[in-house]
Amino acid sequence: MLKKKYLILVLFLSIIVIGCSKNQINNDKYYYSESNQEIFYSEYGDDSNPQILLIHGLMGSSSSYNYIIEFLSKDYKITVIDLPGHGKSNLEIKFDVTNLSKVIEEFIEKKFSTPIILVGYSLGGTIINEIVTNSNELTSSIIFLDPWFSNNSSLDSLAFKFLSVVEKNAKNSWVAPEDSFKHIEKMSTKLTKEQIELIGNNRLNYDLKIWDNSIQKETLIKDSEYPIETPSLILKPSSSLVKESQIKKLSEKYSSLVVKEIEDTTHMFIFEKPEKISKLIDEFIK
Repeated sequence: MLKKKYLILVLFLSIIVIGCSKNQINNDKYYYSESNQEIFYSEYGDDSNPQILLIHGLMGSSSSYNYIIEFLSKDYKITVIDLPGHGKSNLEIKFDVTNLSKVIEEFIEKKFSTPIILVGYSLGGTIINEIVTNSNELTSSIIFLDPWFSNNSSLDSLAFKFLSVVEKNAKNSWVAPEDSFKHIEKMSTKLTKEQIELIGNNRLNYDLKIWDNSIQKETLIKDSEYPIETPSLILKPSSSLVKESQIKKLSEKYSSLVVKEIEDTTHMFIFEKPEKISKLIDEFIK
């Protein structure tokens, strides 16, 4: 009787796993660039669906998109990466926008055979802007999630240097994961305990060498030779990094740019309202 119950339990669990596998069980892999930079990536969803590549922000990882993947993987094939020096990717290159963009552009060219939907959050938005400026033919749609750009390089460099000192001192002072959780709790009152732990673990595990270069110096919005006609979307929180002057410049660069604001959110809005963001992404693509 006990053996029979055990077999029933195993069968039940197997059914659950099979039922979840299409959208929720990922395939973890590594890509090695020509410069020997490894890129960890995971895949979710059905291969026959439209392809989306998700790129996270500074001090994040592929797990930053967990809540968005949960919604989008039902109708899209999702690939999500760890940037160099983040998550499970090592840091072999100089950590600046030029090198990051080159490695990811190479990854896109090797992995995908047709144009993809490119989504970038914060620094990820800076990176996809650089990629599209250089190789617009790689994308079918471009989606910026509160992208990070500079205005005044000297003032922004000073602010970035201050940020690097604060973050390095914080990281060096942490003894246990719980210490990083306290740091994250101050950023947004809308985060759940699970989200605080996820973000805190990302802040605990990134490579401190990312601060060795002032990546901010390359975050100015570069002009393109011709207007970019690829369908483009900016989703911004009510308390946003991206300034109106920057949106104006991006509108001149991306001829079909659409801008939408999500109310009652901060820069952490991919955690605060992932379902809303996913819905807007889906509506824009379709």
